[in-house]
Amino acid sequence: MAVLGSGGVLEISREIPNAMALTPARLNVGSISLANQAYWSGDRVILAAEDGVPFDVNGDGYADCPDGHGFYRGSIWAPGIVLAFYTGDLTDGSDFYHATEQDFSKYNNENNTGLTKQFDGFINRDLLDRIKFWTTEAAGHSGSGTEKPLLRVKPGNFIITKYDDDPAYVQAINSAVAAIKPLTLLDSEVTLKSAISLPAGFDVLCDDANRDWKLQCDLEEWILSIDASNLDVTAIGETFGENIKSLVRGAGSLQFLAENKNVSNEEDGLSLLRLVLLTQNQCNTKARFYIYKNRNEQAPRVNGSVYYECEILLTNTRLNTRATELIAGTADFVATSEIKLKVAS
Repeated sequence: MAVLGSGGVLEISREIPNAMALTPARLNVGSISLANQAYWSGDRVILAAEDGVPFDVNGDGYADCPDGHGFYRGSIWAPGIVLAFYTGDLTDGSDFYHATEQDFSKYNNENNTGLTKQFDGFINRDLLDRIKFWTTEAAGHSGSGTEKPLLRVKPGNFIITKYDDDPAYVQAINSAVAAIKPLTLLDSEVTLKSAISLPAGFDVLCDDANRDWKLQCDLEEWILSIDASNLDVTAIGETFGENIKSLVRGAGSLQFLAENKNVSNEEDGLSLLRLVLLTQNQCNTKARFYIYKNRNEQAPRVNGSVYYECEILLTNTRLNTRATELIAGTADFVATSEIKLKVAS
Protein backbone atom coordinates (compact mmCIF):
# COMPACT_ATOMS: atom_id res chain seq x y z
CA MET A 1 0.00 0.00 0.00
CA ALA A 2 1.19 3.50 -0.81
CA VAL A 3 0.22 6.57 1.20
CA LEU A 4 0.35 10.07 -0.29
CA GLY A 5 0.34 13.10 1.94
CA SER A 6 1.44 16.63 2.66
CA GLY A 7 2.97 17.99 5.82
CA GLY A 8 5.36 16.49 8.30
CA VAL A 9 8.76 16.83 9.85
CA LEU A 10 12.09 15.62 8.49
CA GLU A 11 14.89 15.58 11.06
CA ILE A 12 18.22 15.20 9.30
CA SER A 13 21.03 14.20 11.64
CA ARG A 14 23.91 11.79 12.02
CA GLU A 15 24.96 9.21 14.52
CA ILE A 16 27.71 10.21 16.93
CA PRO A 17 30.87 8.21 16.15
CA ASN A 18 32.34 5.70 18.58
CA ALA A 19 34.94 6.88 21.05
CA MET A 20 38.35 5.66 19.90
CA ALA A 21 41.41 4.53 21.86
CA LEU A 22 44.77 5.19 20.17
CA THR A 23 48.44 4.62 20.88
CA PRO A 24 51.27 7.15 20.34
CA ALA A 25 52.00 5.34 17.04
CA ARG A 26 49.12 7.38 15.59
CA LEU A 27 50.94 10.66 16.28
CA ASN A 28 52.64 12.30 13.30
CA VAL A 29 54.57 15.54 13.05
CA GLY A 30 51.78 18.08 13.46
CA SER A 31 48.86 15.68 12.93
CA ILE A 32 47.15 12.49 14.13
CA SER A 33 46.21 9.55 11.90
CA LEU A 34 42.56 8.65 12.50
CA ALA A 35 41.09 5.81 10.45
CA ASN A 36 37.51 6.07 11.76
CA GLN A 37 35.64 7.70 8.86
CA ALA A 38 32.68 8.62 11.09
CA TYR A 39 34.66 11.65 12.27
CA TRP A 40 34.22 14.46 9.73
CA SER A 41 35.96 17.75 9.15
CA GLY A 42 34.25 20.36 11.33
CA ASP A 43 33.51 17.94 14.17
CA ARG A 44 34.28 19.17 17.67
CA VAL A 45 36.08 16.41 19.53
CA ILE A 46 37.88 15.81 22.80
CA LEU A 47 41.39 14.38 22.95
CA ALA A 48 42.17 12.97 26.39
CA ALA A 49 45.21 11.26 27.93
CA GLU A 50 46.02 10.32 31.51
CA ASP A 51 49.61 11.63 31.25
CA GLY A 52 48.56 14.90 29.62
CA VAL A 53 47.71 16.12 26.12
CA PRO A 54 50.18 17.01 23.33
CA PHE A 55 49.00 20.63 23.23
CA ASP A 56 50.12 23.82 24.96
CA VAL A 57 46.98 24.61 26.96
CA ASN A 58 48.44 26.97 29.58
CA GLY A 59 50.35 29.08 27.05
CA ASP A 60 53.88 28.51 28.36
CA GLY A 61 55.13 27.21 25.01
CA TYR A 62 55.29 23.54 25.99
CA ALA A 63 52.83 20.66 25.91
CA ASP A 64 50.89 20.06 29.12
CA CYS A 65 52.24 16.52 29.25
CA PRO A 66 55.13 16.39 31.76
CA ASP A 67 56.09 12.75 31.27
CA GLY A 68 55.87 12.94 27.49
CA HIS A 69 58.89 15.21 26.97
CA GLY A 70 62.35 13.94 26.05
CA PHE A 71 65.21 14.21 28.52
CA TYR A 72 68.75 15.12 27.53
CA ARG A 73 71.78 14.79 29.76
CA GLY A 74 74.65 17.15 29.32
CA SER A 75 72.76 19.50 26.99
CA ILE A 76 72.92 23.29 27.04
CA TRP A 77 70.62 24.74 29.68
CA ALA A 78 67.71 26.70 28.23
CA PRO A 79 66.33 29.40 30.53
CA GLY A 80 62.74 29.61 31.58
CA ILE A 81 60.30 26.79 31.86
CA VAL A 82 62.34 24.15 30.02
CA LEU A 83 63.17 22.09 33.09
CA ALA A 84 63.12 18.85 31.14
CA PHE A 85 66.66 19.49 29.96
CA TYR A 86 69.53 18.59 32.30
CA THR A 87 72.62 20.79 32.49
CA GLY A 88 75.78 20.54 34.49
CA ASP A 89 79.13 18.88 34.60
CA LEU A 90 78.16 15.91 36.74
CA THR A 91 79.65 12.58 35.74
CA ASP A 92 77.65 9.53 34.71
CA GLY A 93 77.95 8.17 38.20
CA SER A 94 76.39 11.26 39.77
CA ASP A 95 72.77 11.91 40.66
CA PHE A 96 70.86 12.38 37.39
CA TYR A 97 67.89 13.98 39.08
CA HIS A 98 69.62 17.15 40.21
CA ALA A 99 71.92 19.81 38.81
CA THR A 100 74.18 22.04 40.88
CA GLU A 101 71.49 22.68 43.50
CA GLN A 102 70.92 19.25 45.01
CA ASP A 103 67.46 20.27 46.28
CA PHE A 104 65.99 21.16 42.86
CA SER A 105 64.67 18.66 40.32
CA LYS A 106 65.42 19.33 36.66
CA TYR A 107 62.63 17.17 35.32
CA ASN A 108 59.40 18.39 33.81
CA ASN A 109 56.53 18.07 36.24
CA GLU A 110 52.98 19.25 36.71
CA ASN A 111 54.12 22.42 38.45
CA ASN A 112 56.29 23.74 35.61
CA THR A 113 54.75 22.57 32.33
CA GLY A 114 51.22 22.00 33.59
CA LEU A 115 49.16 18.82 33.31
CA THR A 116 45.95 18.89 31.24
CA LYS A 117 44.13 15.61 30.65
CA GLN A 118 41.44 16.83 28.22
CA PHE A 119 41.60 19.15 25.24
CA ASP A 120 38.99 19.98 22.60
CA GLY A 121 38.96 21.49 19.14
CA PHE A 122 37.41 21.30 15.69
CA ILE A 123 39.15 18.81 13.42
CA ASN A 124 40.07 18.92 9.76
CA ARG A 125 40.69 15.62 7.95
CA ASP A 126 42.93 15.43 4.88
CA LEU A 127 43.00 12.83 2.09
CA LEU A 128 45.45 10.68 4.06
CA ASP A 129 43.12 10.56 7.10
CA ARG A 130 45.33 12.84 9.14
CA ILE A 131 43.54 15.26 11.45
CA LYS A 132 44.55 18.64 12.81
CA PHE A 133 42.81 20.77 15.43
CA TRP A 134 41.35 24.24 14.80
CA THR A 135 39.63 26.87 16.92
CA THR A 136 36.32 27.14 15.00
CA GLU A 137 34.03 24.86 13.00
CA ALA A 138 34.52 26.98 9.88
CA ALA A 139 38.30 26.61 10.19
CA GLY A 140 37.84 22.86 10.63
CA HIS A 141 35.90 22.60 7.38
CA SER A 142 38.32 24.78 5.40
CA GLY A 143 41.60 23.76 7.02
CA SER A 144 42.58 27.41 7.34
CA GLY A 145 42.41 29.90 10.17
CA THR A 146 43.81 29.55 13.66
CA GLU A 147 45.26 26.09 14.22
CA LYS A 148 45.84 24.47 17.59
CA PRO A 149 49.29 22.99 16.92
CA LEU A 150 50.13 19.45 17.95
CA LEU A 151 53.45 19.34 19.82
CA ARG A 152 56.01 16.55 19.73
CA VAL A 153 55.50 14.62 22.94
CA LYS A 154 54.32 11.08 23.69
CA PRO A 155 51.26 11.08 25.94
CA GLY A 156 50.82 7.30 26.09
CA ASN A 157 47.48 5.77 25.14
CA PHE A 158 44.88 8.44 24.45
CA ILE A 159 41.21 8.84 23.51
CA ILE A 160 39.41 10.77 20.78
CA THR A 161 35.67 11.19 21.30
CA LYS A 162 32.72 13.47 20.57
CA TYR A 163 32.71 16.78 22.48
CA ASP A 164 30.20 17.35 25.25
CA ASP A 165 30.53 19.43 28.40
CA ASP A 166 28.18 17.36 30.56
CA PRO A 167 30.01 16.87 33.92
CA ALA A 168 29.17 13.15 34.04
CA TYR A 169 30.59 12.70 30.53
CA VAL A 170 33.76 14.65 31.37
CA GLN A 171 34.32 12.52 34.46
CA ALA A 172 33.67 9.35 32.45
CA ILE A 173 36.42 10.35 30.01
CA ASN A 174 38.83 10.86 32.90
CA SER A 175 37.99 7.39 34.18
CA ALA A 176 38.42 5.90 30.71
CA VAL A 177 41.88 7.38 30.08
CA ALA A 178 43.04 6.11 33.48
CA ALA A 179 41.78 2.64 32.56
CA ILE A 180 43.50 2.46 29.16
CA LYS A 181 46.83 3.93 30.31
CA PRO A 182 48.45 0.59 31.31
CA LEU A 183 46.89 -1.45 28.50
CA THR A 184 48.60 -2.85 25.43
CA LEU A 185 46.00 -2.23 22.74
CA LEU A 186 45.43 -4.87 20.07
CA ASP A 187 45.99 -2.25 17.38
CA SER A 188 47.13 1.37 17.25
CA GLU A 189 43.46 2.41 16.87
CA VAL A 190 40.51 0.53 18.37
CA THR A 191 37.06 1.45 19.59
CA LEU A 192 37.15 2.39 23.25
CA LYS A 193 34.31 -0.02 24.08
CA SER A 194 36.38 -2.93 22.73
CA ALA A 195 39.27 -2.05 25.06
CA ILE A 196 37.38 -1.35 28.30
CA SER A 197 33.86 -1.30 29.70
CA LEU A 198 32.60 2.22 29.08
CA PRO A 199 32.05 4.24 32.28
CA ALA A 200 28.43 5.16 33.01
CA GLY A 201 28.87 8.80 31.96
CA PHE A 202 29.08 7.79 28.30
CA ASP A 203 25.31 7.12 28.52
CA VAL A 204 24.89 10.88 28.08
CA LEU A 205 25.40 10.33 24.34
CA CYS A 206 23.25 7.21 23.98
CA ASP A 207 19.79 6.47 22.64
CA ASP A 208 17.92 9.34 20.96
CA ALA A 209 20.49 11.85 22.20
CA ASN A 210 23.14 9.97 20.23
CA ARG A 211 22.68 12.24 17.21
CA ASP A 212 24.61 15.24 15.98
CA TRP A 213 24.13 18.10 13.51
CA LYS A 214 20.33 18.01 13.91
CA LEU A 215 18.50 19.99 11.22
CA GLN A 216 14.71 20.04 11.16
CA CYS A 217 12.96 20.48 7.83
CA ASP A 218 9.27 20.80 6.91
CA LEU A 219 7.85 18.22 4.54
CA GLU A 220 5.72 19.60 1.70
CA GLU A 221 4.63 16.47 -0.13
CA TRP A 222 5.55 12.83 0.26
CA ILE A 223 4.80 9.33 -0.97
CA LEU A 224 5.38 6.38 1.36
CA SER A 225 5.04 2.77 0.27
CA ILE A 226 4.75 0.40 3.23
CA ASP A 227 4.43 -2.87 1.30
CA ALA A 228 7.99 -4.13 1.77
CA SER A 229 7.61 -7.11 -0.59
CA ASN A 230 6.94 -4.89 -3.62
CA LEU A 231 9.34 -2.02 -3.02
CA ASP A 232 11.20 -0.24 -5.77
CA VAL A 233 14.74 -0.08 -4.39
CA THR A 234 16.46 1.21 -7.54
CA ALA A 235 17.07 4.51 -5.72
CA ILE A 236 19.83 2.83 -3.73
CA GLY A 237 21.20 0.75 -6.60
CA GLU A 238 19.54 -2.29 -8.13
CA THR A 239 22.10 -4.88 -6.97
CA PHE A 240 22.50 -3.42 -3.50
CA GLY A 241 18.76 -2.91 -3.20
CA GLU A 242 17.89 -6.49 -4.06
CA ASN A 243 20.42 -7.80 -1.54
CA ILE A 244 19.02 -5.76 1.35
CA LYS A 245 15.34 -5.82 0.42
CA SER A 246 14.58 -8.02 3.42
CA LEU A 247 15.95 -5.27 5.70
CA VAL A 248 14.01 -2.41 4.10
CA ARG A 249 10.56 -1.65 5.54
CA GLY A 250 9.36 0.99 3.08
CA ALA A 251 10.37 3.45 0.39
CA GLY A 252 9.19 6.61 -1.29
CA SER A 253 10.03 10.19 -2.19
CA LEU A 254 9.60 13.54 -0.49
CA GLN A 255 9.93 17.29 -0.89
CA PHE A 256 11.16 19.41 2.00
CA LEU A 257 11.93 23.00 3.02
CA ALA A 258 14.67 24.05 5.45
CA GLU A 259 14.89 27.43 7.17
CA ASN A 260 18.52 28.43 6.85
CA LYS A 261 18.79 31.94 8.30
CA ASN A 262 19.83 33.16 11.72
CA VAL A 263 19.83 36.78 10.52
CA SER A 264 17.10 38.31 8.38
CA ASN A 265 17.83 37.88 4.65
CA GLU A 266 21.18 36.28 5.39
CA GLU A 267 21.97 32.61 5.00
CA ASP A 268 23.78 30.70 7.72
CA GLY A 269 26.64 29.26 5.71
CA LEU A 270 27.63 26.58 8.23
CA SER A 271 24.06 25.27 8.49
CA LEU A 272 23.88 25.04 4.72
CA LEU A 273 27.22 23.23 4.61
CA ARG A 274 26.01 20.77 7.23
CA LEU A 275 22.83 20.14 5.23
CA VAL A 276 24.86 19.42 2.10
CA LEU A 277 27.21 17.07 3.96
CA LEU A 278 24.38 15.22 5.69
CA THR A 279 22.50 14.57 2.46
CA GLN A 280 25.65 13.86 0.45
CA ASN A 281 26.85 11.25 2.94
CA GLN A 282 23.43 9.57 3.11
CA CYS A 283 23.04 9.76 6.87
CA ASN A 284 20.35 7.78 8.61
CA THR A 285 17.50 10.22 9.22
CA LYS A 286 14.26 10.36 11.19
CA ALA A 287 10.99 11.44 9.58
CA ARG A 288 7.37 11.96 10.57
CA PHE A 289 4.82 11.72 7.77
CA TYR A 290 1.56 13.35 8.90
CA ILE A 291 -1.79 12.04 7.66
CA TYR A 292 -3.42 14.92 9.53
CA LYS A 293 -2.03 17.32 12.11
CA ASN A 294 -3.35 19.35 15.04
CA ARG A 295 -7.05 18.90 14.31
CA ASN A 296 -9.46 20.55 16.71
CA GLU A 297 -12.94 19.42 15.74
CA GLN A 298 -16.22 18.75 17.46
CA ALA A 299 -17.11 15.15 18.34
CA PRO A 300 -17.43 12.61 16.84
CA ARG A 301 -14.58 13.77 14.57
CA VAL A 302 -11.06 12.68 15.55
CA ASN A 303 -8.82 15.39 16.98
CA GLY A 304 -5.05 15.64 17.36
CA SER A 305 -2.50 14.22 14.92
CA VAL A 306 -1.85 10.93 13.17
CA TYR A 307 1.49 10.24 11.53
CA TYR A 308 3.92 7.56 10.40
CA GLU A 309 7.33 7.65 12.08
CA CYS A 310 10.45 5.80 10.97
CA GLU A 311 14.14 6.12 10.21
CA ILE A 312 14.98 6.64 6.56
CA LEU A 313 18.05 6.67 4.34
CA LEU A 314 18.01 9.58 1.89
CA THR A 315 19.20 9.00 -1.69
CA ASN A 316 19.18 10.98 -4.93
CA THR A 317 18.97 14.22 -2.95
CA ARG A 318 18.61 17.49 -4.83
CA LEU A 319 18.95 20.91 -3.15
CA ASN A 320 17.86 24.35 -4.35
CA THR A 321 19.93 27.04 -2.59
CA ARG A 322 18.72 30.30 -4.09
CA ALA A 323 19.93 33.32 -2.12
CA THR A 324 17.55 34.85 0.49
CA GLU A 325 15.09 31.97 -0.06
CA LEU A 326 14.24 28.86 1.91
CA ILE A 327 16.39 25.89 1.06
CA ALA A 328 14.22 23.49 -0.93
CA GLY A 329 15.03 19.86 -1.54
CA THR A 330 13.71 16.63 -2.98
CA ALA A 331 14.89 13.11 -2.25
CA ASP A 332 14.12 9.45 -2.65
CA PHE A 333 14.37 7.32 0.46
CA VAL A 334 14.10 3.85 1.95
CA ALA A 335 12.80 3.17 5.45
CA THR A 336 15.38 1.34 7.56
CA SER A 337 13.33 0.82 10.72
CA GLU A 338 9.84 -0.27 11.65
CA ILE A 339 7.21 2.13 10.29
CA LYS A 340 5.07 3.07 13.27
CA LEU A 341 1.61 4.64 12.99
CA LYS A 342 1.27 7.04 15.94
CA VAL A 343 -1.56 9.12 17.34
CA ALA A 344 -0.97 12.33 19.29
CA SER A 345 -3.66 14.30 21.06
